[in-house]
Amino acid sequence: MVVLIVGADRLGNIHEQLSHEGAEEIIHWSGRCKTCIKRAIPKRVEKIIVFCDYINHPLMGSIKRQAKKGGIPVTYTKRAISYRSDGLLA
Repeated sequence: MVVLIVGADRLGNIHEQLSHEGAEEIIHWSGRCKTCIKRAIPKRVEKIIVFCDYINHPLMGSIKRQAKKGGIPVTYTKRAISYRSDGLLA
């Protein structure tokens, strides 16, 4: 599974957690990047995880629109892994 993570400056152990849950490739976009708003979600992405406390509003809207148009499931969460007891890919 290819996962796009949007938000957070550093992933820390989130990369390890996602790999353990079955993610084969992880793409990371910082939520503070103003030019990221114009980026297109890669076609190979199967799941998007948005860290809401580390993303600007225009980028959030862009991701939401593109994901809806492409039929890609999106998980909105806080950055802390402990916030999601069922895992990030569930």
